[in-house]
Amino acid sequence: MIVSVNGYTINDPNSVNSCYLDEPIDGLGMPPVRTSSGNYSGRDGGYIGAQFFGMRLVTLTGYFFGTPAALETARRNLAAAVTNASFPVNITTNAGSQYVLYCSLDSLDMPIIRSLNRAPFKLSLIAPDPIIYDNSASGAMSVTVQPARGGGLTWPLTWKLNWAAGSQPTTVNNTGNVTIYPTITLTDIMTNPTITNQTTGQFFTLSGLTTAAGDVLKIDMKNRTVLLNGGSVLPYVTSTSSWWPLLPGNNSINLTTNSGTDTTVATLGWRSGYRSI
Repeated sequence: MIVSVNGYTINDPNSVNSCYLDEPIDGLGMPPVRTSSGNYSGRDGGYIGAQFFGMRLVTLTGYFFGTPAALETARRNLAAAVTNASFPVNITTNAGSQYVLYCSLDSLDMPIIRSLNRAPFKLSLIAPDPIIYDNSASGAMSVTVQPARGGGLTWPLTWKLNWAAGSQPTTVNNTGNVTIYPTITLTDIMTNPTITNQTTGQFFTLSGLTTAAGDVLKIDMKNRTVLLNGGSVLPYVTSTSSWWPLLPGNNSINLTTNSGTDTTVATLGWRSGYRSI
């Protein structure tokens, strides 16, 4: 397995770092689970509430190899790679699968030992988002959702008669095994748009919002932001709206607006993710 920590490559024989992992590699299995629980008062037993994943702690241990000068350089370079507040950790498994998670530094120990050509390290990383994302070319997903329209005739009738086809909700497939919060981009003219995940029964409505040709509305379901041409329009979000996710598997997504002349379409973007490698 090859690991790249903010661009610093570990366990790659083709890398100039000469830095290799030792066993075990901790933290790439199931993330910790947070559970609300308590005991019943005045009777046996207790209750378990909703369960959520906690932050992921990843621990990498190994050795630098090389001349004394090369060891010093390798140690400095690894320390420099993990000074940012948040950085990507890319993983390529022995099977060739590619993943990425986003981490911050917890600790880095690089004790000096007697050996002239070998030096150990232990790197602990915290991933606030416990999801391990598919980093392959097929992992980044994007689907266009057309507004739902009713079919039939348009009144008043004019010859030749045109029976318009209706449009159905769009099926969006989340190929991972965890729920993922997408980003949704709506462009051009729209009036009071509502985008619904009919699979979960949740919807997101912007009431009183109208846009013009060329406008771009971006909804980030994970970070809970709504930007119109770069400016926040959160006050338009109705109190009954939900910041909804995509469930694993197929999701039925529906887009509606309040005017038949609206030209908007929505693009859902997300990266599939997994509980563990």
